[in-house]
Amino acid sequence: MTLPQDLYVEEAKQGRWKKIRRWLKRTWVRLPPGPEARQGSSIAILAVAVIAAVYMGCFLMPGFKGILDPLSGAVLLIIFAGLIGLAIILILKLAFLLPRFFSWLSLTAIAGLILVMGYSGFSIPGDVPLIFGIAIVEAFLGGSLALILTGKFKASGRAKKVGIILALAAGLTINFLMISWFLSPGKDAHLVKNVKKGQPTLALDTADRSLPGPYRVLQLTYGSGTDKRRPEFGAKAALKTEPVNATPFIKNNKGWKMKLRKWYWGFDFKKFPVNGRVWFPEGNGPFSLALIVHGNHKMEDYSDPGYAYLGELLASRGFILVSVDENFFNGSFPSGLSKENDGRGWMLLQHLKAWKTWSETPGNPFYGKVDMRNIAVMGHSRGGEAAAIAAAFNRLPRYPDDATVRFDFGFGIKAVVAIAPADGQYMPAGKPTPLENVNYFVIQGGHDSDVSVFAGDRQYKRVKFTDGKEWFKASLFTYRSNHGQFNSVWGDSDWGKEARFIVNRKPLLKTEDQRKISSVYISAFLEATLHGNRTYIPLFRDYRLGATWLPEDIYISRFQDSTFRIAADYEEDVDVTTASVPGGTIKGENLDTWREQDLPYRESGTKRNQVVYLGWKDQEKREAQGKTKGPAASYTVELPDKAAAEWALGPESMLTFSLANTDEKPQEPEEKKDKTKQKEKAKKEEAADKEKEKAKGDKKKKEENEPPDLTIELISADGASVRAPLSRFMGVPPVLKSHFTKFKNEGSIYGSEWEATLQTYEIPLAAFLEANPSFDPSRIRAVRFVFDLSPEGVVILDEVGFSKK
Repeated sequence: MTLPQDLYVEEAKQGRWKKIRRWLKRTWVRLPPGPEARQGSSIAILAVAVIAAVYMGCFLMPGFKGILDPLSGAVLLIIFAGLIGLAIILILKLAFLLPRFFSWLSLTAIAGLILVMGYSGFSIPGDVPLIFGIAIVEAFLGGSLALILTGKFKASGRAKKVGIILALAAGLTINFLMISWFLSPGKDAHLVKNVKKGQPTLALDTADRSLPGPYRVLQLTYGSGTDKRRPEFGAKAALKTEPVNATPFIKNNKGWKMKLRKWYWGFDFKKFPVNGRVWFPEGNGPFSLALIVHGNHKMEDYSDPGYAYLGELLASRGFILVSVDENFFNGSFPSGLSKENDGRGWMLLQHLKAWKTWSETPGNPFYGKVDMRNIAVMGHSRGGEAAAIAAAFNRLPRYPDDATVRFDFGFGIKAVVAIAPADGQYMPAGKPTPLENVNYFVIQGGHDSDVSVFAGDRQYKRVKFTDGKEWFKASLFTYRSNHGQFNSVWGDSDWGKEARFIVNRKPLLKTEDQRKISSVYISAFLEATLHGNRTYIPLFRDYRLGATWLPEDIYISRFQDSTFRIAADYEEDVDVTTASVPGGTIKGENLDTWREQDLPYRESGTKRNQVVYLGWKDQEKREAQGKTKGPAASYTVELPDKAAAEWALGPESMLTFSLANTDEKPQEPEEKKDKTKQKEKAKKEEAADKEKEKAKGDKKKKEENEPPDLTIELISADGASVRAPLSRFMGVPPVLKSHFTKFKNEGSIYGSEWEATLQTYEIPLAAFLEANPSFDPSRIRAVRFVFDLSPEGVVILDEVGFSKK
C-alpha cells in the first residue's frame, strides 16, 4: 500500500528532528566541563572576589589599628560573602537547580562581588549583569588555564583544543581591556570649548587674593582633651573645651549601629566634642574669625585637615580660620547617621560660643584678639548647607523643630560661604532654610559627581536683603571642577577612593588649579565682607576681572546686591503678561517659545526658581513654517510710570538680568510640523554636497555650537530708544555638558548631560548713551530683548531689573 505524499514528508521531518534531538543530547552531555575546568573556573572567580574584598577592605576600616584595619575589613567582607554563597547553594539545592558549571566556590565568589559592589554604593548601569559577566569571563580563563596546567589539554581532541585556546585568548584579552579601562582616567571628548565673546575686561588693580599675605602664620588645636583616637584633640590640644549634648538634633538614630559608633568614637550624642584646627596670624589683632566645616565623608578618613591650604592663606592675610571637626556626624559602614544636618549647623554655633569666651578671658591666647563682630561661617557639601543653617539659627530664639530647645546665639555673622553645598537635607519646620541680611557666596563645580546638581542655587535665590544696608550675594560655577578637590583629603574621586576607577577624572582641573579658584574667591569674599575692602566686589560682578589670577576654564557667575530693584523675576503669579514690579507688564512678539516654569535640575527636582523660556526663528525659518512676515521676535518688560524716578535711574545705574542658553529647539505649530519636516529633509538632501564644500571656519563654528546673540533695547517714555548687542558686553555661556563616569549611558544615575546655569549681566546705562547721548535714563519705560542676531535659539531669562554700581 502506498502512503500519501504528505505522510512521506511528515515522516521525513520527524526523522530529521530525531537526529537533531540526538545530536543536542550528545552535545549537552559533553558540554559541561570536567572537574579540573570547573575547579579552575571557581578558583579564578574566587581570586577576583578576594582581590576585590581586600581592596574594599582597605577602605572599610571598622576601627582597628594598623594593618588590622584593612585586614579586618577584608575578612568581614569574605565572611559575609561566604554566608551569602552558602545560602544561595542551599536554595538551589532545594530547588534541584544547581548547575554543573559552578561549584559552591563560584557562587560564593559571585556573592562576594555583589556584596563588594553593594558596600561601595555603586549604582552603575547594569551592575549585577556586569558582575555575572566578569564571573563568566574569569570562569573561562580559569577553566582553560586549569586544563592546560593539569595536562588535560594534550589529551583533548582537536575541536576541544581550539575551544580551550579561544577561551584562554578571550579571557586574557577581556581581562586586559577591563584592567586598562579601570586604570584609565576616562575621557574628555564631551568638554565644551571656551567661546569668548564680549568686550575685554581689565584686570582688577589690586593684589591676587590667593597669594600669601604679610602675617606670620601660627597653628594650634583645641578639643576635649580626652580623645584617645585623635591626640591633636586629646592630650595634645592647646585649649580644652566642654562637650555638648546634641541629642535634640540627631533624630531616629538608635540601635546596635549607634552602639558601634560609640565604640569607635568613645562617646555618644550627649557628649559631642568641640574640636577645631586653628590657623591664626601673629599679632595683637583683633582679627576677623572664619569657621569652615567639612561635609559627609567616611568618618574614619578624617576630613578636617583638608582645608589647611585655606588656613595658611587666610591667616597670612589677617583672618583666624578654624577647620571644625565634625567627623563624628559622618557615616561609615554600617553605622551612618540620617537627618543630622541641623546638628552640623548648630555645632558651628557651639564653637562660636567657645570663641566668645576665649576672646573675653584674660590669659587666654586669644584674649582681645578676636573680632566677634565680623564672623564668617563656611562649609563644604553638607557643611555648606550647615553654614546656612548656622546663620539662620543664629538669629532665632528657639529651635524650629522643637521649641522647648532655646537658642541664645546672636553672633556677628556677616558672611556665609558654601562650597558645592547640599540643600534641603534639613528644612526648619518643614520649610527651606531662609537667609536674610547676610552676605552669601556659593561655588559649584560642573564635574561634581557627588552633589551633581547646583543645589546652592536654591539657597542663593532665598537670600533676601531687607534692612537697607550694604549686602551682596554671589555664585560661581567652574566647569571643570569636581566635588572633592576643594578638600585635600577627599581628592579627585567623588565616589570615594575605592571607586576612583569608575569616575571620569580626565576632564578635571588639576588639584592646584581648582584650589586656586577657591582660594581667590573665598579670600576676596572675606576681604570684602569682613574687612570692608570693597575693591574686590567687582570680581563677583564679573569673573573676567580675575582672569590673570584664575586657571583657564569656563566660568558662569551670578551677582546681586541690596541696591537691586526688580522688574521681573516671575515669582509673583501665573500671568505671563504681568511683571514683578506692581503695575509692570510684559509683551512678546513673534516668539516661537514663551513659557514660565521652575528651573529644573539635571536630575529630578527643580531649583525652585521661576524663569521664562524664550525661543525664536529668523524670517527665513518662519516663512518655511508658513508664518506671516513681521519684525524680529522680541520680549519686552514695561515699567510703571514712576519706577525709573523712584529708583533714581541715571548714567551710573546698571541694567541687570540673568540669562542661560539651552539645547532646546523653538516650538513649531502642530499643523506645520509634518510639512516643515518634509521641507527640511528636502533642503538637507539638496544641500548635502554643498555642506561638504563649506569653509573650515563655518564647520568649526558649527562644531562649537556657538551660543546665540541678541540685541538689548531701552525705550524711554517719549518713545526714544537705544540699542546695543549683548555680545558687546558679555557672551551667552554655551550649554556645558558633563560626563561623571566612564560609562557611556549614565542617564539612570545623573539624568541629563547638562543643567542650565544662569549668568548675571550688569550693563552700565552709560554704555547705551554712547549711541545716543540725548537718551534720558531717568525716563526709561521698557527693556526689550530683540532676537535679531542669531537664526534661532531658546534662552532662559530671569531677574530683570536695575542696580547701582
